[in-house]
Amino acid sequence: MDLNDWKITLPPVFNRLCREIRIQDAIIEWVDIIFEQIGTASKCPPHAHTWFEFNYVLEGKMETRFDGDSLSVRKGGFFLIPPGMVHSHSYTRGNSHEGLCFRWRISRAEPELEGKPKESLYAQLELLHKWKPGAYHDEAGFGKMLLHFLEEASLNRSELGLQLLLVRLLESLCLLQQSAGGKVELVRTAQEPLVRKVEVYLEDFQGGRLSVAELAASLHMSYGHLSRQYKKLTGNTIVERMNQIRLEKAKELLLLPGSLISEVAEQAGFAELCYFSKAFKKKYGQSPQSYRKLHMTRNSE
Repeated sequence: MDLNDWKITLPPVFNRLCREIRIQDAIIEWVDIIFEQIGTASKCPPHAHTWFEFNYVLEGKMETRFDGDSLSVRKGGFFLIPPGMVHSHSYTRGNSHEGLCFRWRISRAEPELEGKPKESLYAQLELLHKWKPGAYHDEAGFGKMLLHFLEEASLNRSELGLQLLLVRLLESLCLLQQSAGGKVELVRTAQEPLVRKVEVYLEDFQGGRLSVAELAASLHMSYGHLSRQYKKLTGNTIVERMNQIRLEKAKELLLLPGSLISEVAEQAGFAELCYFSKAFKKKYGQSPQSYRKLHMTRNSE
């Protein structure tokens, strides 16, 4: 099989792997495993996650920014984003960027009756919180490991066997981490699985108009059932949550020097400037222009 065949046949396999697995004293929760395709998107504004994210570029290139440092990640390169690390992406128009993306969380398992394990996998995986941001050229053989994983997945191997291949990848990242250094603050939240899946979709959504029907289809649910369940679990509709995410992004973008209000609206995902201004004022009690002026003045004092 080639990449195009894998993109068609493997997503259902990936979905089945997205659950918790316990190994020694560690619980690894796979949030998402996806082929990343940008479509017509040009950028992804600054944001942070509550999970680890590993991106490996299979084709083309992308620009990733960590705390002001812009890095070019090309085919055969990768980066890892720990929880809480603010980052953003931009893509070259017409570029055939594609990648493989893994998202996961880790927690410590309750000790078994025989006591603590001699070696702590949890402590080893926790070191990834200190991963140094950057674009890394694959010199550790991650590409070969991913290729092996894709080949095994296409052969319909057992879910446990495939998950163990992913754990091996995490352990290899830990070995590389020993020379990485750096430290970031952590942001941890606990979410119901359905809410987590919706949050992943909404944070990565780059279109102008959200289709809840398409989101429901991607989760193999009906539009009505997804809408009711999400409202029951969070108290908000999915569209309301999407607007919250966009307005939060807009607040960050407004504080970047040199950006126009119209550019902020577009980058945050609002198709109309007038609607953005009204939604922002309703949410925060002041216009985007007033918010920027007030905070810029405070920061200069």
